[in-house]
Amino acid sequence: MKNIFRTSIVLLLLILLNSCNEICNHEDHAVNNTRPSNAITYKEMAAMFHQYDVGQKKVLDKYRGDFTANKNDTIESVSHYYEINQLKQYIAYLEKISKDKEITLTGIRIFSAAYPKNYKDKSLSGRYTLIFMPTAEIEGNKSVAFEPLYSKTKTPIKFTEFLNKYSSEETKQVMRASFFSFLQDSSGDDLESSGANKLKPTPPM
Repeated sequence: MKNIFRTSIVLLLLILLNSCNEICNHEDHAVNNTRPSNAITYKEMAAMFHQYDVGQKKVLDKYRGDFTANKNDTIESVSHYYEINQLKQYIAYLEKISKDKEITLTGIRIFSAAYPKNYKDKSLSGRYTLIFMPTAEIEGNKSVAFEPLYSKTKTPIKFTEFLNKYSSEETKQVMRASFFSFLQDSSGDDLESSGANKLKPTPPM
């Protein structure tokens, strides 16, 4: 089956929630190697693949065909790859910076996104991708994406507080100027996040 996009999300979630290495520091619970409760069967997987094939994929492939002039590049990305040690390092990094702020890391939220049309790697331009963000409990909700890098001690800040500063083209320059002044950031151009991407999609090969 050529469309393994949904499998990639399932596998990423399983890996993110169950992988660990020697530098991880799980204080809340022990991670074991038994089959997790969120693992699925092949029958469930096949049904999900089929529904995607007759639904979202048709729309995405049409958009891809309209987007690119390259007729050999009209199939939208169907899977994304992360090397296992990259995933482990990312989890360990999130645990460390969250612990430094005395904030409990509750999970990772995965957002749908697409590379900009003017992306430096033309083979990825316009392609579907995923963005990972850490989550914490905010206002009673344990699955809120937050930014540990700039949160205050024991006070997680939603990542949208930072993302929104770059989301409006019309007001970007004005908002960015005041925002960087607030953070005392010296770059004057961009702001590091605790989010992750840099996926290897298929296609392209």
